[in-house]
Amino acid sequence: MADGLDRPDLYVVARFLERLWRDGRPRRKTELQLAVRLNYNVYKKYLEWLVQAGLVETVAGKDGECIAITEKGRETYGTLVSWIKETIGEEHL
Repeated sequence: MADGLDRPDLYVVARFLERLWRDGRPRRKTELQLAVRLNYNVYKKYLEWLVQAGLVETVAGKDGECIAITEKGRETYGTLVSWIKETIGEEHL
């Protein structure tokens, strides 16, 4: 991907997955962007990467298009959190 992510920041990936996992519901795109604290261009690149990786998906919501975490995304989030705790320490979460 020319304008995509060659090496995504795992903390940013974890922020996306954590927000969707904790909420337990799909979120509107703008709402998710604000929750993960990224500017729009960076947010779009991460969202595209996450969809291509199968970690999140686009779903129809009552207010329009929303983003939801997939089962693979839940598993990946659990793995990331465990790795961060074991390797870097809980204070970095």
